[in-house]
Amino acid sequence: MSIFKTAQAGEVKTKQLGKEGCRVTLSVEAAPELVTKCFQNAAVQVQSRAQMQGFRAGRVPLDLVKQNFAGHIKERALDLTVKAAINAAIADAKLDAVAVPTLTKADFANFNEGKSFPFEIAVDVAPEFDVKDYKGIEIAKKPETATDADVNENLARVQDANARLESAKDGAVIDDKCYAVVHYKGQRNGKDDYKLSADSELVDMAAPQTMPGLAEAIKGLKKGDEKDFESKDGQDTLSFHVVVDDIKNKLVPALDDSFAKDMGFDTLDALKAKVKESLDEEAKQNARRDEIAQIENHLVKANDFALPQSLVEEYTESSLNNFVRSMTQMKPEQLNAEQRKAFEERIRPSVEKDLRIGYIVHAIAKKENLEATEADWKAELDKSLASNTQNKADEKKIKSFFDERKAHILATLSERKVFDFLKAEAKYK
Repeated sequence: MSIFKTAQAGEVKTKQLGKEGCRVTLSVEAAPELVTKCFQNAAVQVQSRAQMQGFRAGRVPLDLVKQNFAGHIKERALDLTVKAAINAAIADAKLDAVAVPTLTKADFANFNEGKSFPFEIAVDVAPEFDVKDYKGIEIAKKPETATDADVNENLARVQDANARLESAKDGAVIDDKCYAVVHYKGQRNGKDDYKLSADSELVDMAAPQTMPGLAEAIKGLKKGDEKDFESKDGQDTLSFHVVVDDIKNKLVPALDDSFAKDMGFDTLDALKAKVKESLDEEAKQNARRDEIAQIENHLVKANDFALPQSLVEEYTESSLNNFVRSMTQMKPEQLNAEQRKAFEERIRPSVEKDLRIGYIVHAIAKKENLEATEADWKAELDKSLASNTQNKADEKKIKSFFDERKAHILATLSERKVFDFLKAEAKYK
């Protein structure tokens, strides 16, 4: 039992002061009996850690602990009182709290043993709404098979990925389609700059260039030609001397049985069949994801309700930290206020949408009696064991995972049931 659940009947008075959105404001008063009890518990807890000369740790007499550690005892008693009273208040008000309540008003100077202690808290609760307009959702069905054009486009990418470069014939000039091998030296405002120099630089004339003016300057040159040119980088003048070492053309392999064999297939038809199979599966997965996205967008548009802002803030912060760590070279704590605000504004809408969808799905599951049961969980466990178990160790690991993640797995199964239900009730066009 939690050490904070010590309030008995009559030891806490609770009154709801107001509600705005999902935030409820409560007036809470801890009775003198509860405060005294918490002071006593605090004294014993401080005694267990107290150290004084002449006594073993944890063995200091209680009266000496009270004399010498009064501040520590009061601080601990306050913590125990507030948490015990908050737990009792939430239970008394029958609130479905979704986050730790926030202490919004209290006079700590008047917290004393044997006296009542009033304070106010803000509690974020789950939204209350009547879910609507979830049957007969119109869904534009996407194709679940790939077209011949899709297959040909994929094969063309495979051909291009296996292309090779070959030196052009003597007398060839650099154009928009070839590759040029060059070396050059550069200066910035008349001074040598090693960052503007390169040896054996391969230039794709069909692609954008990072070195300003280089592609335009060498167009029309032949192998062995040299050229001086200038370009601008902001207010700086860049000067280059470039030499053409070679001109190369990209040779794409022919799409035939020989190419298919290089790819590990007996014939070109076999390669095409495999590509078609993979693209069909990809199309099927994309179509399913698109169905879910259309359903979610409809549900969010049809069901507008306030969200618990503490959860929005918590999930936004978590998503921001994960995004910054995975997509940038920075740590979240390195962000300045402006950068953090920009990231939050970018992330918050998707956080609010996901949170809203979660509440809507839960409401549909409850309304349509689609909540996952113990039998559903057991069936999913058996399915996982049948397809993944190689030995006793695997079986133990899977069972442990299902036990530890039971609540999450039940929620996932409920969500699956809901979306299957919504698809069955949808109108496809």
